[in-house]
Amino acid sequence: MEFSLSESLEDYLVDLLELSQRDCIVRLVDLARKRKVTLPSALEAVKTLAEKNFLVHKARGYIVLTDYGLEQARKIYEKKKILLSFLVDVLGVKPEIAIRDAHKIEHDISNETFDAIVKFVKTTHLNKEGKEEKMPLTLADLKVGESGKIVSIKDEAGKLKSKLLSMGATSGTVVKVKRLAPLGDPIEVLILDYHLSLRKSEAEQILVERI
Repeated sequence: MEFSLSESLEDYLVDLLELSQRDCIVRLVDLARKRKVTLPSALEAVKTLAEKNFLVHKARGYIVLTDYGLEQARKIYEKKKILLSFLVDVLGVKPEIAIRDAHKIEHDISNETFDAIVKFVKTTHLNKEGKEEKMPLTLADLKVGESGKIVSIKDEAGKLKSKLLSMGATSGTVVKVKRLAPLGDPIEVLILDYHLSLRKSEAEQILVERI
């Protein structure tokens, strides 16, 4: 049986997914810190999600997504990524604006409209032979230990691009995520032989292809 969730609870579910991908154990305090809410507020949301079988709240405050919760969280997360790709890659919206707008759109968009966007985004990512290419992610999408090849840098001011070019990093250069700060910002990466600390907003401007 599927349950409909409020906008806030969907956000809680996605945050739990991101925390569980980064850490083996997710505690209530971790979730409250990420959501920037009080422990009682986080606990109330967790109880509601547990009642709907999205998660299990274990002893000592540990939180584990159920198989159903994991499936639903991934669906919501993928929806967010596709909308972000549509706004940035197709419409040319600045990443920092697209992130805010995608968050607003994802909760109200109809299934019919979303399916049309998915179809359009896939169509715009066909190569000359008509074969579907991998859609680029941002560096911020990679988890610790993962690597990607730089596809492009959306940096209108040019400061980030100049910094990377001075290190010899261009399209095709491999970058590896080494470490995340407790709140996911900043991100420590390895580019060539350089260890570089990037703000999450900067990492979101670097499009990569996971390798």
